[in-house]
Amino acid sequence: NVYSKSVVYRFTSFASAKIAAGHCTENLSKFVMRLGMSSLTITVSKESEVSITATFDDIANLKKFDEELSKFVIELREAFDFKENNKSSVCVFNYQRDTVVDTLKLN
Repeated sequence: NVYSKSVVYRFTSFASAKIAAGHCTENLSKFVMRLGMSSLTITVSKESEVSITATFDDIANLKKFDEELSKFVIELREAFDFKENNKSSVCVFNYQRDTVVDTLKLN
């Protein structure tokens, strides 16, 4: 089984969402190797939403990531105003080509 953690944060402005996404990338990417993530995806939408999806082969590592994410969100709330929607799930289907996307600029 592949276990997945998904969160969506809706910010008050697109500028805030872009800055917050940078903080998310900087702070959460360090757990990729540490917790043996299968994948970590962080996206920003034009609707000022930052989405984070992390997948794991081991549910214990998902739980550890969930704890770290909770600590990080407390810090994020000190700097930004946002609404949170979060869920854990079991992945039924996932396809990923073996490529790495670093950053994508939205106009």
